[in-house]
Amino acid sequence: MAPTADVKSLIYPWLIEAEEYSFDDINEGIRLHLNESPYPPPDFIIEEVKKYLHLGNRYQHPSLTERLRELMAEYNKVEPKNVYPTPGGDGALRAIFYNLAQVGDKVVLNNPSYSMYKVYTSVRGLKAIKVNLKEDGNWWKMDFDKFLEEAKDARLVVIDDPNNPTGSPMLKAEEEKIKALAETVKGFVLIDEAYYEFSGYSAVKLIEKYPNLMIVRTLSKAFSLASFRVGYLIANEEIVKNLMKGSTPFDISLPGLIAGITALENPSYVKDVVKEITKNREYLFKGLTKLGLKVYNSLTNFLFVKDERELLTPLLNKGIAIRKPLSGYYRISVGTKEQIDTLLNYLGEIIENRNSK
Repeated sequence: MAPTADVKSLIYPWLIEAEEYSFDDINEGIRLHLNESPYPPPDFIIEEVKKYLHLGNRYQHPSLTERLRELMAEYNKVEPKNVYPTPGGDGALRAIFYNLAQVGDKVVLNNPSYSMYKVYTSVRGLKAIKVNLKEDGNWWKMDFDKFLEEAKDARLVVIDDPNNPTGSPMLKAEEEKIKALAETVKGFVLIDEAYYEFSGYSAVKLIEKYPNLMIVRTLSKAFSLASFRVGYLIANEEIVKNLMKGSTPFDISLPGLIAGITALENPSYVKDVVKEITKNREYLFKGLTKLGLKVYNSLTNFLFVKDERELLTPLLNKGIAIRKPLSGYYRISVGTKEQIDTLLNYLGEIIENRNSK
């Protein structure tokens, strides 16, 4: 290859044209844009992690990954052979998109849905078919009949349940619908249950009954461990065994392993986190509604808001980050009560200034 050759020509065209994950961020301020827990990990997790930091020059022993796997299985009442620990829930998604689909394969998604599905679909050169959600009062619903029809020749169907960014339930672990999808699709059914601890329902019990069903979970949300990057896939033994061929026992960092193990050995704190965030979510819902915004119900740690006014940039200028996933819609993570009060005060000022012009 000549030194002057155009390297870009060597890159596959679908990768050149692929979408990338993007969002507006702030260095300091109130972060209500990434659906993080506003509460730090409990002290007992931090203290346990500290005990292992001096071992950072060594690769962690594989027994730690196996212990994490056992605890994940116990938490979900499945066998360890059905669990694949990954670097965050995104690690599980990446393994699926990169290993269980090939260039040109069809992937069916709800629209809107978690933005990384579109990213992985585009970087892999897959054909994305988006089925629009339907607004239904204070909720959003999937068009199940149309989704099922599109699934007939699909390699992969992906459903975040509850949905991100709307916060609404989709399949709600209803076996009749999951059975229909599993028996119709040419390949796999993937349900992303990142917000399971908030919704309280799960399709995990169906993985043995429908071998092409996969469930993704994370410790980033209710467990308050976002930056520790601990997630997992729950699936049929054959799927897990083959996906794990492309990983090592070192994929999750040592701090992540210790944090995940300690959290799952003592998971009762999660109920308190969920209870507090749920209470704050209702407080935020009422506050936004009083400001005249259209707010949808949610089974997650965020709210979906409809408003045509430009709110993102003025809030960023005030040091508050929220997300604008679609034109005319915003997604606001639930923060602490103090953070919510600050957000509502600034939003009130912004809306008043907009209305007075």
